[in-house]
Amino acid sequence: MAQDLTGPLRARPWGLTLGAAVLYMFVVGAARFVPPRPSLFGVLLQTATRATLGRALLRAHLTLARHGRHRWYNLYDVNGALKHARKLAVSYTSGGRFVKAVYTFPSFVSTRHFSEVLKMVTAKYGPPTHMSGQASIGRARAHWNLPYGFEIIVKRRWPNPTTYLVIENRLTLTRMKAEQRHVMAHSGAF
Repeated sequence: MAQDLTGPLRARPWGLTLGAAVLYMFVVGAARFVPPRPSLFGVLLQTATRATLGRALLRAHLTLARHGRHRWYNLYDVNGALKHARKLAVSYTSGGRFVKAVYTFPSFVSTRHFSEVLKMVTAKYGPPTHMSGQASIGRARAHWNLPYGFEIIVKRRWPNPTTYLVIENRLTLTRMKAEQRHVMAHSGAF
């Protein structure tokens, strides 16, 4: 008896469609959310220097706080550039490479700043890698491990409910700490 060759040929377009659908699901399923590279006021922090970041902060109307320029960091008044934030401390290596930025959201009674900052960071970088504590009361901490050696931390201590947003480059942070140890060891202060 002769075999009907039209059956398998007719099934082939359906098979290709199924194969394409499976491949699509595999590719979409394998694709992960890649957070954007951390930046401040349009300056990529991975390549930021004290000079480039300082110019961007001044263009954004942040002002250098009185006595705000120090060897390892600059302290700025935020002047409304980020809702509820009062201060921004930006740390650098001795060569002027970006190390860390810390926004301070002062609070005396309310704990709402933690939730607001948590939502803001989650909207940009996705859910935190790790979270501890409760947003509504007590100590709380959310942590994001990002590519390129960066991490972001939103934290609140207790009983002071002030919230901090920390963006740091772990690689240059290690370098800055080594530089600081070297300076202390050779300061002659003791």
